[in-house]
Amino acid sequence: MDDQAKLGTIAGILLLMFLLIGAASASWIITDSEVTSEEELNRITNEVVDEICSSLHIKQIIGKYQNIQGEQRITKIAILIKPYVSQTIDISHMTIALCDGQQYTILFFNGTAGSVRSSSLFDHSQWDSMAPGTFSVLSTIDDDTSIVNSHLINKNTDMLFLLLSFPGDTGMKQDDVLEVTILPSPGIGRTVTLEAPLPIKPLVTLYE
Repeated sequence: MDDQAKLGTIAGILLLMFLLIGAASASWIITDSEVTSEEELNRITNEVVDEICSSLHIKQIIGKYQNIQGEQRITKIAILIKPYVSQTIDISHMTIALCDGQQYTILFFNGTAGSVRSSSLFDHSQWDSMAPGTFSVLSTIDDDTSIVNSHLINKNTDMLFLLLSFPGDTGMKQDDVLEVTILPSPGIGRTVTLEAPLPIKPLVTLYE
């Protein structure tokens, strides 16, 4: 059996497992919860389908608050991702869509990548390389340095942060909601909805 056939078999098994888990979860929600609304069920179903179909796994999203004209706003967001299976994803063909309910913005890769090992995450010089409308990348696990040197994710062990920075004096204040969609090419995208929490500390977890 060649590598593609093995990969197809593994992907089929994983898909079946996800479907069984999703079906069991939906059954439990419907039978054991009296207050779950149809809207909530649709949201959960969409999240399960999104997770199954996506080629990327979002492991964590971290935001950094900054004081902007006397108001705390999240001005930087770092999204930790890795592929579910070994495949080649060209970061230079990846885009990130942002929707806050008022505006829909597309971010493009700025063409540079670094390693988080050379500096702390939010103090890394890579943040300074981003022009408005772009995002950048910091690798965390990259055995063959393909992320930094060639801007390619090519192993299921590869892991990296996508760096998003809000321009000027903008950003997310408490309770603001932002829909983030990561769109690899080729591959199916991944969408998550972020909500800014109470700014009791500078660094906050937005998704895990």
